[in-house]
Amino acid sequence: MLLSGTYKGATAVIEHKKLTIRGQGQTRPVIQFDGKLASGRALFIVKGGDIRLENLEFRGARAADGDGAGVRFEGGRLEVVRCAFYDNEHGLVTGNARDAELSVIESEFAHAPREVGGLNHLLYVGTIGRFTLTGSRLFNGFEGHLVKARARETQLLYNML
Repeated sequence: MLLSGTYKGATAVIEHKKLTIRGQGQTRPVIQFDGKLASGRALFIVKGGDIRLENLEFRGARAADGDGAGVRFEGGRLEVVRCAFYDNEHGLVTGNARDAELSVIESEFAHAPREVGGLNHLLYVGTIGRFTLTGSRLFNGFEGHLVKARARETQLLYNML
């Protein structure tokens, strides 16, 4: 559980079998980029297991190679519920684990950096097994995709793009 507030420079590599990280309080906790990323790639990296991120905001991720992400999902099962991704080079990006499953529910991805030639994607899903995007909003991109999906099975349900 994370309480309301801004967590500057907070990063995490998540390797648990089963874990929920839930924001609590009157306002959503903000994970704010402050010069460092987990493994130089993302604010949070999910490496496997059955993980749920709920009511969190990821903001401002920047990497030296222009590929910084709010969340990088590398394998297992990830459920993102009522989270926000603002002003990141990539909001949420996945690896290419063919058996991975990603569900994004009632979340918001917005305000891609205005970098000409940056191709900053708000939500980029690689070659994974299953991807579901439900009841979410994706807007204010710039040159990159709002959502790009290469999953074997993709469901986009009741979203605003």
